[in-house]
Amino acid sequence: MDGIEKIDLISESERYLIDYSNIKSKIFTQDNFLNKESLYDFYRDPSKGVPLLLPVKLDCFDYSQVNEIFDININEFARYIFSTKNTDYVGVKKYFQFGNRFCIGAFPKKNYTKRIKQFNKINSKLKKFNNELKIKKKKVIAFQTRNIPHLGHEKIIEMLLEEYDYVIINPVIGPKKKGDVKNHVLVKVFNFLSENYYNKKIIFMPVCANMFYAGPREALHHACLRSSVGFDSFVVGRDHAGAENNYNPEEAINVVKKYESKFNIRIITHKGSYFDKSQNKIVIKDNLNKNNNLLNISGSDFRNAIIKKKYFKFARKDLQEFIYSFKHNIFY
Repeated sequence: MDGIEKIDLISESERYLIDYSNIKSKIFTQDNFLNKESLYDFYRDPSKGVPLLLPVKLDCFDYSQVNEIFDININEFARYIFSTKNTDYVGVKKYFQFGNRFCIGAFPKKNYTKRIKQFNKINSKLKKFNNELKIKKKKVIAFQTRNIPHLGHEKIIEMLLEEYDYVIINPVIGPKKKGDVKNHVLVKVFNFLSENYYNKKIIFMPVCANMFYAGPREALHHACLRSSVGFDSFVVGRDHAGAENNYNPEEAINVVKKYESKFNIRIITHKGSYFDKSQNKIVIKDNLNKNNNLLNISGSDFRNAIIKKKYFKFARKDLQEFIYSFKHNIFY
């Protein structure tokens, strides 16, 4: 996959080159990095998604033409955008890792032009791919993930394939937090599953954008993103774009349903997959399931098993063997 491994290596400051690239290519509604006044529009309207701001003093930007510098109240921002009072939450800390001072008027230094073109190339390829499938009248849906899939994830994919011709595994591939799976590993994992179990009906096609871990607000942000790159359908599930148990698992589902009419995209929601002890099988949670029969399939437990190279009972053994054959660290 072109450029994936290189994106795994970019620095945290260079993630803002991705935001710049997406703003200029009109993937988001912003026409520039926001000033302080425009930020309040995002506070008032969650459907706008996550605001893109540019910190001062990044090595990859030229600040010679800056015309406004402003400070952001971190507590206020955390409350409106991350829906939390916890400023130690990983999403908040990552957003303000370069401080709370931002600006408008800066632009990337010339020696980063090639890198920006690389980001544009990935997203242009995705747009072209979606357009070609529409011409062929294929019905597809975008599936956001940052995890190696266990059988619960596969149950969701199987559910989607009952209605769609293809499930497009469409992760955002900007720099992630420590402990997340590297992008080039996800490529190999999903290609393995597609070729061995899904008759190539799942296709790995990423979108070059940043992950914010903003939960419900980011679910809206992701819907806007997928619409912009040509998808007609997008799936939102349990604890979408959340971390550290910061959000109610179904909060993102409720929020996207509330604002769905503002997006030019169909949003499919589900309440997650569980092991149903009464039926001895994995099911999608619905109103008919009894909670006392449902066992959560923990992604954290799966990740810990992978770290220790132990087998997780709710994931394919051959997939795990494939992962354990990798010579390099698969996590950030």
